[in-house]
Amino acid sequence: MAQLTAQEVVEDVIRGGTAEGYSIDWAEGTKNPNSLGEKIAAFATSAGGCLIIGLDNDRVVQGIGDKQALISQVGDVLRNCQPIPPVGEPEFVEKDGKLLAVYRIPSLGGTICEYKEVAYHRVQDSVKKMTAKEIMHRLTLCGPASWEERPSIADVEEIDKEELEYCLKKIQERNPLEPKTSENFLRSGKAITKDGKNLTNLGLIALAQKPSEFIPQCKIQLVRFRGTQPVDRIAAYLVELPARKAIETCMNFLRLNLPVRERHEGAARMEEPIIPERALREAVVNMVVHRDYNDPQESLVRIFDDRVELQNSGAPEKEELIRIISQGIPFHRNQGVYNFLRPVHQAEAAGQGIPIMKRELGRVGLTEPVITTLYNIFHLKMGFGKKEESLEERVIAYGMGKKKLSTTDVMKKCEISRPTAIYVLDEIVRKGVARHFGKRRNSHYVF
Repeated sequence: MAQLTAQEVVEDVIRGGTAEGYSIDWAEGTKNPNSLGEKIAAFATSAGGCLIIGLDNDRVVQGIGDKQALISQVGDVLRNCQPIPPVGEPEFVEKDGKLLAVYRIPSLGGTICEYKEVAYHRVQDSVKKMTAKEIMHRLTLCGPASWEERPSIADVEEIDKEELEYCLKKIQERNPLEPKTSENFLRSGKAITKDGKNLTNLGLIALAQKPSEFIPQCKIQLVRFRGTQPVDRIAAYLVELPARKAIETCMNFLRLNLPVRERHEGAARMEEPIIPERALREAVVNMVVHRDYNDPQESLVRIFDDRVELQNSGAPEKEELIRIISQGIPFHRNQGVYNFLRPVHQAEAAGQGIPIMKRELGRVGLTEPVITTLYNIFHLKMGFGKKEESLEERVIAYGMGKKKLSTTDVMKKCEISRPTAIYVLDEIVRKGVARHFGKRRNSHYVF
């Protein structure tokens, strides 16, 4: 079912078509922040809903005053919620010469939301504190299922039919002897609820036409800046698509906006992004698969003249990050999304992402990716600068070009002393890259 616009929601409420209920509520303003917080937490615990601000109990438009002040006040309210619901920016509607704000509060998919350490849920047209018995009952109903498997508020009509057909085709190619219908594919992939009426959170991320209508942070902001500072934007695009299409859209933006490097295949001259495509794909896939979908911040890809940066919420703990970087230890925040993408060739085997990025950047002589974290933010930077060659690498490159070197050749080329040249050449021989022949004046090294 298509979602009503903010204007349609307001008009319907004012003319009395929709009563205050399970999925809609309103408030005159922000003078009572606790009331707003309780309404938001109740919607998030239940099935989500719309909160209109600027409308009194008699459905008379009072207006909100300053937009930025309202956003700041609601932000303060949200910070008292636990977990913080992923509430997007309000939609502003003008009515009778005054502004109203419409907030869409998404459901947390079975997770209980508290406001100031008290849990709330919707009971018909009102907000109610949850008793310990009700909390226990909710937890029992949800069972051990992950957030990905919990029901979303999107019904199955929101499925992108083209994307579903594509995924089915790829599954059939991998397992031609086990044909699947759309329904058993969706059920086995845990993309729909048991009754088949709604998408799970996993199904929403992977298959919905526009996931961000239900989980606002399912967005990726793409920006190309001129220069090396985030000031002068020359290209920008907001991605709001199911996971696989989102990855492909990001890749296309990167191909179009990254500087290129030349390579040759025989007599043919070819251009490709300065960062190897496989490294870029690994970075983008990781951004989708490992992000924290309960965090309201959207993902971000920024291209500068000297680097590309990718950022998303979902930073692992410090010890986990060390193991991931140094040992390639697998870590999947969203195992279901990873499992869904792998059969359609969008995810590598577990733990390979960062090692592949390092190898691909090293292959073309670029420095290693720089990974940093701040609170829950994971930040990856890939620079376009060539890594500085070690003395040994310089000698090997020189030797490979000339095929035969003397100690004196190396001393002149690298401007080093004879003992240093001999030491470096001996190390190269020990590693099997060159062979040493002759003694004293007849001494030389063959590469």
